[in-house]
Amino acid sequence: MNRAELVFKAIDVLGERPQNAVRYPGIIRIQNIAYHNESEEFNVADLYFRRDIFDDGKKHPVLLYIHGGGFIKGDKDYRITNSEFFAHHGYFVFNIDYRMPPEVEIDENYADIIRALNYIDTLKKYCNLDTDKIVISGDSSGAYLSAMLCAFANDDDLRNRFQLPEIKLKPAALALMCGIFDLRKLETSPNVMGIVSKTLSMILGFEVKRDYSNTTEYEHIDYISPISFVNEKWPPVFITWADDDILCIDQGKPMAEKFDEFGIKYKSFVVDGFLNNHCYHLNLRFKLAKRCMNKCVHFLNKVLDIEDSTEDEIEEDEM
Repeated sequence: MNRAELVFKAIDVLGERPQNAVRYPGIIRIQNIAYHNESEEFNVADLYFRRDIFDDGKKHPVLLYIHGGGFIKGDKDYRITNSEFFAHHGYFVFNIDYRMPPEVEIDENYADIIRALNYIDTLKKYCNLDTDKIVISGDSSGAYLSAMLCAFANDDDLRNRFQLPEIKLKPAALALMCGIFDLRKLETSPNVMGIVSKTLSMILGFEVKRDYSNTTEYEHIDYISPISFVNEKWPPVFITWADDDILCIDQGKPMAEKFDEFGIKYKSFVVDGFLNNHCYHLNLRFKLAKRCMNKCVHFLNKVLDIEDSTEDEIEEDEM
């Protein structure tokens, strides 16, 4: 295990308990649903839902959640609280694991998330979920993959470039949490202990020099940043970032400016201060994280035109 893998594994281990500290009653979790048979270990997902909505005769929105972990680590089990939060608010949540570099190249990473999205069409045979109201969400590198999934869904030329599966369903909204959207900006990031170049090496599939001078050897280098593929077809977006983020430096604001450029409806939530840092929203014991998540689900409910129960919580929180 190299330095980059050790760092992101340590982040996972240290963050697991605080990020899963808040739990919600009445939530059912069905574990390890295989959405693709390529890997029984990684191509699985957990389905969360509130007990009372399963057979209430109504259709409910579904949220596909893609965990982060620096592209190379992470696990759906680190996002239990996050999944339960959305389930508590009436969503079916499909929280996925997927194959990651260096075990697979990034195009297989892309293929897995498309297969997970497509599998929601199978889930509707068993659950009263609404496939016209699908939200794609993720944090950090999971937000990157969420944005790339939206790009593939709205740009067949991009999807075909990577020879990816057809997409059966399209997202009705996105929730992008502290993500990275321009991989080329990593080339100007501090390469402390060679962690960034080592991570890029695993993503791109060859040894990237510490000064990043050879990244153009990757034939798709200009096609793996979702910020380059935002267009007028994108659905409404909730996006949050930390101004002082130590990992995703200057990523959120330029993405929001792209939404402005193409007239995409969006809601941003921005935090500052060193203590409000990367993926601050995952620790729901803190007021700011809860405020962000309430605003997120409130925005999603509004654009999806579904019943909303967050208004009072937001007003009480902001008093």
